Amino acid sequence: MFRFTLAASILLLAPSALAQSEPDKVDAPKKESTDVSRPWLYNDDPTIAAPLRVVAALGDTYSGNDRSVTRAFASRDTGPGGKADVALQLGLVHMLALDVTGVLGGYGSTMSGGLMAGARFAPFDMAKHGFRLAIAAGYLLDLDQASGAYARVTASYDVGRVRLAAMIHGEHVFRRVTDAVDIFVTAGVSVRIVPAFRLGVEYIVQDLEEAFTKGDDDDDDDPVPGRAEGGVHQFVGLGGTFELLHHKLFINFGPALAFRPEIGQVAPVGRALVSYTF
Repeated sequence: MFRFTLAASILLLAPSALAQSEPDKVDAPKKESTDVSRPWLYNDDPTIAAPLRVVAALGDTYSGNDRSVTRAFASRDTGPGGKADVALQLGLVHMLALDVTGVLGGYGSTMSGGLMAGARFAPFDMAKHGFRLAIAAGYLLDLDQASGAYARVTASYDVGRVRLAAMIHGEHVFRRVTDAVDIFVTAGVSVRIVPAFRLGVEYIVQDLEEAFTKGDDDDDDDPVPGRAEGGVHQFVGLGGTFELLHHKLFINFGPALAFRPEIGQVAPVGRALVSYTF
């Protein structure tokens, strides 16, 4: 009986002793959010960088005989040709990030630079559902070196492989000849074809406020007399996006057409954009 009791005690105590001899397990660190997405050439995606992470982007736009479709500025004469832009987004905390964008390109017959700097609030950052929203505001320096302020709201919604997005951007520049508010609107659809590639279509309306401005026939210098930016500009673009390095590197490119119905003009536009999350 004594031997049986001793053997049973050893069998019961052995697993506990082995468990205590094992080193304590260390929980694996939580993976930082990789929810940043940049599937657009012209639209501003509402996803933001994780805290203390940076999303850097380098882009270039070429427009045939009209101003750049990507200008977030109210310049009356930005001229055709190339426009290079560099953007940095720094995540501060969840739902809040800082944005800085610099633009270099033709302004009339010369080269000039512009700047946008501000903050954005993304109330649904890290949410599990497919809806995203970002509200941004800040300071801008136009290509003619005039200061101003901007505000924008961007939203997107995911339905399976499809992402729908829209943005409205408003700005006011402190110069003598300008509209009270300049409005820039985008809408787009992006479809994931394979895990590393998306294809999308975007529609852009630039200077939408001028659709409601009555022209002045006495002003013969404007393409559309009486309108500070020469009337409404519309664009339709096709874009492809490669998502590489575990969704840290985005390579976007595609052609577009610019439409000016008021003067019967159609112009080619092309844009390429590379974004990387650090």
